[in-house]
Amino acid sequence: MSVVRGLNTYRSTTAEQTWERVQPLLPSLGITRVADLTGLDDISLPSHAAYRPVSRTLTVSLGIGLTPVTSKVSAVMEAAEAWHAENPVLPVVARCGAAELDLPYHVRDLQLAAHSPLTDRTVLHWVAGHGLLTGRAVPVPLETIRLDFAARRDWARVLFRPTSNGLAAGNTLAEATLHGLQELIERECVTEHTETDPARRVYIEPALATVDTTVTVVEALAAAGCWTEVCDVTNDLGVPCYGATVWSPSLPLIFGGFGCHVEPEIALGRALAEAVQSRMAAVSGVRDDLHPQIYERADPLARPPVPVARPMRPLRAAVEVPASIEAVIADYAARVFARTGVEPFAVDLSHERLGLPVCKVYAPRLRMFSDSKMTRPGR
Repeated sequence: MSVVRGLNTYRSTTAEQTWERVQPLLPSLGITRVADLTGLDDISLPSHAAYRPVSRTLTVSLGIGLTPVTSKVSAVMEAAEAWHAENPVLPVVARCGAAELDLPYHVRDLQLAAHSPLTDRTVLHWVAGHGLLTGRAVPVPLETIRLDFAARRDWARVLFRPTSNGLAAGNTLAEATLHGLQELIERECVTEHTETDPARRVYIEPALATVDTTVTVVEALAAAGCWTEVCDVTNDLGVPCYGATVWSPSLPLIFGGFGCHVEPEIALGRALAEAVQSRMAAVSGVRDDLHPQIYERADPLARPPVPVARPMRPLRAAVEVPASIEAVIADYAARVFARTGVEPFAVDLSHERLGLPVCKVYAPRLRMFSDSKMTRPGR
């Protein structure tokens, strides 16, 4: 499939075309309102919230972008991902223990609940996924897909940790798959980052960015008087990944974000934008998973975080990138397979009546970081 390289990233259509496509689907997805939050903060990046009052996970999904339409699409796509995981419509292909199936992975390499009693004899409902390199059929426990935070603690939640890790929507299934796989790689990079001594972390100067989209984010932060700090968290998978933290006197708290992309400067821009989105969650107060204690740490007399002496590295050099989404997926999947010995695979969660591509990507043996381990130098 050929792709349009819009705004230096892989998209099969423009944001405006995506908005025209998803706007009629909002009622079916339970989205009652898409609100503009941009003016609530002094950082000028467009930010929107999509509201789903009857959600079984988060009622509010946030989006950020360089234009209002990209921000709206971002919020709606995040809400759509969650809706599909809350309402999976997948045929069960087997009901048995993992030992009775020819699995290319060990079932305990999936995201388990704390102290999970899962064994390869535990009877599970299995649905069909497909390998991202070979296309082979891969059985996946249905319980690892469904998201329902409103349910009482049932057997599935005793076995598996409910997570949206690897869950993604797109204009095409390939686009959704790329986003999901990219997120899994990012989470593995971040996990290693949290385990690295701050003195050994690699820092870069975001002002050195030259790609227009990333420069726009950097300039918006500078115009708002924000302090920023960026780490190169790329690991031996070799996919560029950055972590960013931002601080501003208008809300004196540190917020972080991460970004992963085949093009280093796009990864940098995504990390900075995600940090701004995390800040907007606190500024707006709309996210229903925000804990009031985060505001107790805000000190109106606080000064910017004290810079720590460390060598600054240049941004990673841009490399020739594949011309198609499929080629990038194959490249990423091959890197993960070489690292873990397990072929990444995906489950198509799309509803035929909606026609919006959504999938959940799995990469057993890649890790998911713990928020409690997130630190910055001096903290």
